[in-house]
Amino acid sequence: MKLQRSGFHILVALGASAALAAPGLAHFSQQQQESAPPATVREQALTRERILQALEAQPQREQIRQLDATALREALAQRAQTEQTGQQTPGTATPDIQTQEPEYDAQGRPIAPIDWNTAAVDMRRDMAQMNQDTPASFVPTQPPPRVPPFRNTPPEELARPRLPVLLPLETEPTATRGDEEGGGVAGMMFFASDYFYSASFHRRGIMYQINGSRVIHAVENSAAIAGQYMAMTDAQGQLVTRTEYGQELSFNRYGAAYTLLIACSNPDENAECRDENTIRAFAGRLVVAGGSPEGLPPRNNPRRPR
Repeated sequence: MKLQRSGFHILVALGASAALAAPGLAHFSQQQQESAPPATVREQALTRERILQALEAQPQREQIRQLDATALREALAQRAQTEQTGQQTPGTATPDIQTQEPEYDAQGRPIAPIDWNTAAVDMRRDMAQMNQDTPASFVPTQPPPRVPPFRNTPPEELARPRLPVLLPLETEPTATRGDEEGGGVAGMMFFASDYFYSASFHRRGIMYQINGSRVIHAVENSAAIAGQYMAMTDAQGQLVTRTEYGQELSFNRYGAAYTLLIACSNPDENAECRDENTIRAFAGRLVVAGGSPEGLPPRNNPRRPR
């Protein structure tokens, strides 16, 4: 859902991709993972550094002015009251949340603008954290946190999505498949296109997935309806919902929409899978790991022999 009226801009990650999280629907990922050489942690780190240098070398773009979740709720409440009464409350001006018009992709779909300036600042901060040998927030006996290596695509794909790529820092082992599917290999799966990406891994019977998108799927012109959505989010602007296979968490950042999913075969028998703290902790481990304003040239994807 997106609201763009009198300056309002809300991009909401839809749950249409939740089916990807369902156990047993990972055949495409499994076919892909044996076909590409694994990307090492070192290679991915060098790629992130090149991406960051390119971001910082970009001319400073107009800052996208956005409000925090609390201020946005208040602004939407004011707009909803104006819609209902036809009169604006004296002394309350509607804040300008979004000033840039959306782009359009090759299919003519509107694409939300991105605050690359803030993303670059956050990426520099996150990379400093990743380069620390013993971060204060982690137990010294644990391995240093890192973004799990990709096992199905080269690290250069981090630059393909034209939106900030958020990926988790992990200290525990991750695998490309669940135990019931043989465990796969250590690391994670990563799939990218111009305006969307998806990454996933398995651990202790749970599949973790993050999707990011700039595509605006729907336009909502009513501040009252948008306000109802915002009322369901927490102070960080996150919305957590229970799904058939686990949980889903959605939020906006830098102008893009992100959805986190955790799924297991039987959530009722897996306390970690149905614990809301699990997916919130997943969100708390996210760092800016890639993305670029111009993306990469279209790749040639010949059909691979079976």
